[in-house]
Amino acid sequence: MDRAQGWWLALLLLTGSALRIVPFLLDRSLWLDEAKLALNVVERSPAQLFRPLDYEQAAPVGFLLLEKGSVAALGEGERALRLVPLLCGLGALGSFFFVARRWLSPAESLLALALLALAQPLVYYATEVKQYSTDVLVALGLLWAAARALDARPHALGVLVPAGLIGVWLSHPAVFVAAGVGLTLVLSAWLGGDRRKATLFATAGAAWTASFLVHYALVLRRSDPTGFLVRFWADGFPPLPPRSLAELLWPVRTFFDFFVDPAGLGLAGLAAAAFAMGCWRYGRSDPRVLALLLSPGLFTLLAALLRLYPFPTSGSLDAYPLPGRVVLFLVPSAIILVAAGLGGVARAADRDRQVLAGAMAGFRLVSLALDAVTRPAYRIRLNEIRPLVAAIAREGHAGDTLALNVRAMPVFRYYVRRYEAGSAFVTGLAIVELPGTNRWNLYERQLRAIPEGARVWVLYAHHPTWRSQQDEAFVLHVLAGRGRLARETILPGASLHLFDPGPAAPASPPLT
Repeated sequence: MDRAQGWWLALLLLTGSALRIVPFLLDRSLWLDEAKLALNVVERSPAQLFRPLDYEQAAPVGFLLLEKGSVAALGEGERALRLVPLLCGLGALGSFFFVARRWLSPAESLLALALLALAQPLVYYATEVKQYSTDVLVALGLLWAAARALDARPHALGVLVPAGLIGVWLSHPAVFVAAGVGLTLVLSAWLGGDRRKATLFATAGAAWTASFLVHYALVLRRSDPTGFLVRFWADGFPPLPPRSLAELLWPVRTFFDFFVDPAGLGLAGLAAAAFAMGCWRYGRSDPRVLALLLSPGLFTLLAALLRLYPFPTSGSLDAYPLPGRVVLFLVPSAIILVAAGLGGVARAADRDRQVLAGAMAGFRLVSLALDAVTRPAYRIRLNEIRPLVAAIAREGHAGDTLALNVRAMPVFRYYVRRYEAGSAFVTGLAIVELPGTNRWNLYERQLRAIPEGARVWVLYAHHPTWRSQQDEAFVLHVLAGRGRLARETILPGASLHLFDPGPAAPASPPLT
């Protein structure tokens, strides 16, 4: 790598780091899923994290213990909870280049790093209190260890074995990466005539399998006792047997959508074409590398066929949380193949092909850079409830009642913890939890049961897929009949209203 390329490397690492650190410093409110996981971390002891999680959550126990350590050292705030994902996101950014440069030229490695540094899903999930950025780092660690072993580097097994032993405790999909790279290493050594090395790799794979089986016996087999997660991710499983043309085309749609969500590359057709060219390049030059990069995805697809792990994708980045977040760990391998495809075309003797490759790469990078400026990850705020809970704690009176929808409850429970110790009002606050969606008769009975003369706070968490706006409109309509609206605050994905007892507002029908 020459001096100019070194400067480009530094610039890309700084840019990617800044894109991840800025949202961490701006410290958005936790949203529903983050709050659910955070409550498990802050309310449980380390030993209790080995049990099935509350609030219909599942996360690798190694990740949970890291989160618990961060909270124990730094407190229960959002930044303490987001520190582990951030460090994993930054670690993935740095380690990716060292993986990519093993199989790509310096210029191609820089292109791949630029794609990874700017991809919005990777940027966003580096500061979410979930395990997805950890999945990416663990996958890269296993790929790096496997690449060293494939190249017969000194002490390769000393890195490879612990990478798999520890990785399956830190990341659920690490088992697919371990299976893919392990099988590739064993077969490449065996077919190359090195039976001793194949035996060593098989022994390492057996150790990984034993570690995973212990993890499964202690934690994973009980992680979804109600089957909620399988139902939640139903759209991420291949429809078998397919009953319509749309279901028959599931593999095609999933393949192309992957380059949008989770890869964040947009222009799925161009990205898919470059990916295919990268596969062709390595299929001809070094099939072992192609197997290392593709096999984790193939094992994930096999798990999806068996309904053991979903493979969801989508064709849009407009609605977070992204369905493809659970396969985010496959993105670095895909980006390497995309960069390899573009680099292969650029190396062609044909001038037209060189121009085409340059145009494809330049257009993709400009588009990602514009997205990073016009739609930065730090503007993604799903449930901005923290200031609303602070307002309730600050302005509440004895005898107040809080009515909130079921999806606001976990976020409220997380934030109210910081006020309970110093506020008798907060600890004694009467709470009415409004369950489900469109259960208006039940809501009306719950609201009518609130004592006359009590002030009523209404806290709602919203998301476009929850269809909660009509529920809120109905609740506000009912409460308008018993008092006046004294306060209204609307924030991204959240709202707060306060009704004072007194003359009722003029009756008006709820929104329909």
